[in-house]
Amino acid sequence: MRKAITSFIIVLTCAIMAGCANQPKTNTEKIDSLKQQVTKDAATLQEIESKDFVTLQKDFIHCDSMLQYLPKEQVEANFEPLNLTQAYLVQFAQVKPVMERKMNYVIQQLDNLKSDAESHYLSDSLVSVYLETETRVADTLHAQLEYFQERFASCQKALSQMKKSK
Repeated sequence: MRKAITSFIIVLTCAIMAGCANQPKTNTEKIDSLKQQVTKDAATLQEIESKDFVTLQKDFIHCDSMLQYLPKEQVEANFEPLNLTQAYLVQFAQVKPVMERKMNYVIQQLDNLKSDAESHYLSDSLVSVYLETETRVADTLHAQLEYFQERFASCQKALSQMKKSK
């Protein structure tokens, strides 16, 4: 669990640092850039669900069903990776709808913010404050995506090894 938390913090830090490179100059450009990132992340989330999650779930079911045919030593060796895989699958199933709603909300907020900035309804400093808030949310969502991509890849590798050893 500590490893997962540490990895999540590292990924979040890297996402924030990566977000600092090549910063657009105007608030409108920043809004457009952030919206583009969130839109891309929303597509990635759908891809993770339709490909990685489904594949991992099928492999998990297959490997789990094979446990009854294995000797006790192999069952014990395979139990932890299977348990971890199941935990990540459950976690993703619970978190994915929340992430999706947050991404849609951020996109809506960015559209509204851009409209308010262009019509000068909000001052530049207030636009910057709101943009900073939306950026933090977007960066957190991006880090969550990377977290699941990394976890699913590592679980898939473990399950592939398990399937080969049977």
